[in-house]
Amino acid sequence: MMPYEEAVEKFKEALKLDPDNAQLWVSWGVALVELKQFEEAAEKFQKAVEIQPDFVPALYGWGLALKAQGKKEEAVEKFQKAGEIDTATQDLPNSEHT
Repeated sequence: MMPYEEAVEKFKEALKLDPDNAQLWVSWGVALVELKQFEEAAEKFQKAVEIQPDFVPALYGWGLALKAQGKKEEAVEKFQKAGEIDTATQDLPNSEHT
């Protein structure tokens, strides 16, 4: 079994214990992208966004998976939303300096 295939199995097991962990869904999606399973990867990124709508890595990954499927307009929407959130969070005061 290849490393990404092993990772997919580990993410499945971890999500049984913590199904609302958006980071695990994103990590699973990344592994699927590496395996060129773009449709399934998009589903995992979408699940992460359902759990945490402002999670930039999930939106960006979803965009990449959609782009790889040739769904460019949908991909651009995800990239734009990720960019808007990322820009908005850059404007927040940094808690380390307050």
